Amino acid sequence: MEKKQEAKNLFNLGVEEYKKENFELSTEYFEKALSLLPDNIGLLENLALSLYNQKKFFEAIKILKKAIDQESENQKAFDLLQKIYKELNEKKKLEQIIIERKEKKKLTLKDEISSKIFFPNFFNSKEEIKLCRDDLDKNLNDILNNKNIKLDVSKEYILPPIFQLSYDEYDNLKINEKIVCAYRHIYPKLNDDIKLIENNTSKIRIGFISEYFTDHTISKLYRGIIENLDRNKFEIIIFHSYRTRKGNYFKKILEMEVNGNVKNIFLTKNFDEKIQIIINNKLDIVFYPDIHMSFDLYFLSYLRLAKFQINSWGHPETTGNKSLDYFLSSKLCEIKTAQNHYTEKLILTDYLPMYFYKPKIDENIKLEENILSQRNVYCCPQTLIKFHPNFDEIFKKILIKDKKAKIFLLKDPKNILSNSILNRIKKKLGSNIDRFVFLDRINTQKYINHCGQASVLLDPIYFGAGNSFHESMYYGTPTVTMPSNYLKSRIVKAAYEQMKIENSPVTNTVDEYVDLSIEIANMDKKKALDQKKYLSQQASKHLFENKKFISELENILIKITSFKN
Repeated sequence: MEKKQEAKNLFNLGVEEYKKENFELSTEYFEKALSLLPDNIGLLENLALSLYNQKKFFEAIKILKKAIDQESENQKAFDLLQKIYKELNEKKKLEQIIIERKEKKKLTLKDEISSKIFFPNFFNSKEEIKLCRDDLDKNLNDILNNKNIKLDVSKEYILPPIFQLSYDEYDNLKINEKIVCAYRHIYPKLNDDIKLIENNTSKIRIGFISEYFTDHTISKLYRGIIENLDRNKFEIIIFHSYRTRKGNYFKKILEMEVNGNVKNIFLTKNFDEKIQIIINNKLDIVFYPDIHMSFDLYFLSYLRLAKFQINSWGHPETTGNKSLDYFLSSKLCEIKTAQNHYTEKLILTDYLPMYFYKPKIDENIKLEENILSQRNVYCCPQTLIKFHPNFDEIFKKILIKDKKAKIFLLKDPKNILSNSILNRIKKKLGSNIDRFVFLDRINTQKYINHCGQASVLLDPIYFGAGNSFHESMYYGTPTVTMPSNYLKSRIVKAAYEQMKIENSPVTNTVDEYVDLSIEIANMDKKKALDQKKYLSQQASKHLFENKKFISELENILIKITSFKN
């Protein structure tokens, strides 16, 4: 009895520390409790969660397997095990446990569907990508042909693979359309007709729906828009996810409410309640900045929650969803036949569709001009999911052609993709791997400083830079880019055009990309400094805090909702 009480006390202490996100301490308490009650399922589950949040995936897997051995129907343990295998890109192991669960008749319909549409975010070759895409397409067809697949989105939702699909060279219109059809098939509620409540005021009421109005790229791209729209014409409401994490940008959003410029509403977990809260606010326009990134809110976009629904380039690709009326992009970003890549009607502005504040850099860490004494520094400070296997060839050629070159990348938060990419590229680089370096992740100020120290920045092929390019323009470090036919790779090129840069570092082939990168990295020191200064000045004039776009956007929104005028 004393042993059970002591274990209970330790468990409660562990739970309290877990709530505070003190995961090391919660792990310690759960382990002590388990030493007293080694087979306790609740303790095993909570220990695994604590380990998972510390990125100790393999230790967590060991604990979860023990929990499943103790209780084969343990859905919590199985769900977390699935999640870990997905994060580790262990497609084969995921498939194996699905098979085992199915054989034991312990597999839920949700788990079976989830396994069918799982799409990894790392590949060793373009051939592997093609095989996975073909497999996904087949599985989507199987789902659509199965009349017995019905789930309640209010109770359990399956994450779609749309985010991962974007990071390659394909036009994803058709497969995104099929994903939407599959989800409408799985979740009948997503086909509901919603009775809207009319806004009878003279102002256009816009609802921005996101979980990323915090310290995130999305906030940096859209906060300026929200702050600068004319309040005599527009009323702004931000609908936050219950998952929204607080940070400095989030505080600035809240300050807008204090000043009476915006209304903040936090949505609940409950799907039906989310819908009703949004409807009750009588919106003219629903605006989704990041529809492929926020899966707590993704399914809302299947329903018509306002007369007009718009999405944009927070994630720069079509949804494939006909419930979305418009996609806000730019003439600078799209090719002439771009409409063929979208289910939404394209709105093409004259400027990049954003209002980006010029970064504020602490003078204490401001870049010194003599930094270019560190020559031949190539930097690609991008999220590693953008590193397509074909990009490896560019790294290889740079390191072979420029014997002094060093290529710097940033580790991912859990150091999973970093190791995977390093292992993949080792086979191609041989001894040159010593000049291929991963840096620890850093705060924004240091990140911008890193960009300033580089001789040249490398834009990933197929899915290029956006926010990072704008931040790098504080110092004006040139980014070499190779745009494709799709928006996701054309933002850097578009930014150069808006900055009115002649002979910008835009290339058409891999060899051009490599040669130009080497040329810039080996540029005369004075010439390099002059180039950086010029790019920084042009960014200040034409890229940052572009009020012309705000005027343009206001006119577009008024035209869309012309019934109010």
